[in-house]
Parts: sequence; structure tokens; C-alpha cells
Amino acid sequence: MILIVEDDIDLAETCSMVLETCGYEVQIARDADEALTKIIEHKPDLLISDCIMPGRTGLELSQQIRAHYSRSVLPILLMSGSLRSQVAYGDTYDAFICKPFLAEALIAQVKKLLNEDNSSPLKSVQVAK
Repeated sequence: MILIVEDDIDLAETCSMVLETCGYEVQIARDADEALTKIIEHKPDLLISDCIMPGRTGLELSQQIRAHYSRSVLPILLMSGSLRSQVAYGDTYDAFICKPFLAEALIAQVKKLLNEDNSSPLKSVQVAK
């Protein structure tokens, strides 16, 4: 299961639809607190989190998660349209994707983090503003 943490519900639902189309099970959390609850309840295989959210940021969430879950247990993909330079080369997350991004870029990152084959061709569809 993939957990998406995003306060923009339209973007969260779009990402969810893209991933579900590829056969992934997806849950959505609107903030870090809801994400932590869902991590305990559902034990996701991958966390995708926005960087800028009300309350704790995605980077703060990833730091808290890393204190309890290794990269091999729960890889983390951060996404943001404005913070790339501030979160570059972080040690608490595994990948970063800049908004806007194409569906194929999201899927490629997901497959890479889940150690899946990247060979299938994907259609270019923009999923984030």
C-alpha cells in the first residue's frame, strides 16, 4: 500500500488515481498526524509526502518516521514545487519530485523505490500544478 500525504485533496486524489490505474493500493492522509496514524494502522510499503503542509512539514514527518522505520521498511518520496534546494540530499527521505510532474515521473519514482521493473512505457500526463 502507498500512503500519500497531501493537504491539496485534488492533487492527492489525482496521484491516487494514477497509482491505482497501475495496480497500487493507495491511502490518503491530509496531514502529518493523520499520516502517522495510518502508518501504524496500515503499514504502507511507500510514503509519498508533500513538503509544505499545515502543522508538520513533509521533511519533519520524514525525520520522525526515520526515527522508527528504516529505508528498507518504509521508503519516502517527498514532493514540492518550491523547496527543492532546501531539502536537497536529505538523509531522512529516499527521493524527491518537483511539482509539477508528469504521471510517468511519479510512477517511475514509485517503481524505483519499490524495486520494481521500470521497462513498461507510460503515457505523459501532467498530474500536478
